Amino acid sequence: MPALLAGASFFIAACGDSSGPGEVSSAEALQSLVRGFVDGEVSSPTTGTAFDNLAPLAPFLDRVTINVGGDNQEMFALGLRLTFPEGTCFETIFVDPDFSPPPGACTPPVFLVTTIMWQSHAANAPPDKLLLLVSDVGTTEFEVVSDIAGFPAEAIYVAGQNNGWISQSGTLSTQVTSLNQTCGTSLPDYAASGSCSFASFSENGSIVMEDLYSEAATPPTLTIGIPAATFDGLWVNVTQVQPVTMSVGTKLVPQSLRDFVARQTLRASSVLRQRAAGR
Repeated sequence: MPALLAGASFFIAACGDSSGPGEVSSAEALQSLVRGFVDGEVSSPTTGTAFDNLAPLAPFLDRVTINVGGDNQEMFALGLRLTFPEGTCFETIFVDPDFSPPPGACTPPVFLVTTIMWQSHAANAPPDKLLLLVSDVGTTEFEVVSDIAGFPAEAIYVAGQNNGWISQSGTLSTQVTSLNQTCGTSLPDYAASGSCSFASFSENGSIVMEDLYSEAATPPTLTIGIPAATFDGLWVNVTQVQPVTMSVGTKLVPQSLRDFVARQTLRASSVLRQRAAGR
């Protein structure tokens, strides 16, 4: 089981002693997040310029307070929303050379909101704690397995090595409002055209997490509560799509976050399927 957790914690080098994000500035916190990409070996040839892409977010970066197992934790927060034209099909965007979908199959893209909340103690070190939420606008239900395109809504919480959790149940309510200010980031590979703007994210909910390291028949659980958090992020609106070959390195989201979200989602989904198959 520890080997399976690699997909959820590979970008965290070690758990620091930070008590919250107050010790670093917004710019330093973003640098720390990027450092997590690099140290986790999830970078692409363009990740070296990732901070150049994230730097404009510094003035918009907010801090929120969540409850982790009964303890309040202050964290930096960043959101990302993707939207597609009506009638877009997953099967026509992502081409898998090893799999041919049934004729006429059309699965709409789902779980298009990604939220990252994290604590850092230094710009040159990866985050000490990080919560990743993959959900959608409205109310999202978290379950152990999902049949929707092989990608469940999920939450991953990592607090250093040997301390990782993944969603078991719970709900999250999410609303996103455009701030009508262009962000200027690069578009995903599958976007023939589109735009990016800064946006305001509002979330609240409670999620029961399961210990990924435990080998017990009934693993320990941890409840994470998000009480009415409001923070800023990016809204990427894809207006025209083009097919891409699906792989772990596919540019699923804007350049500065692409490997992180794509690989986290692919590997965490694999963890969920393997756990479900073993029970």
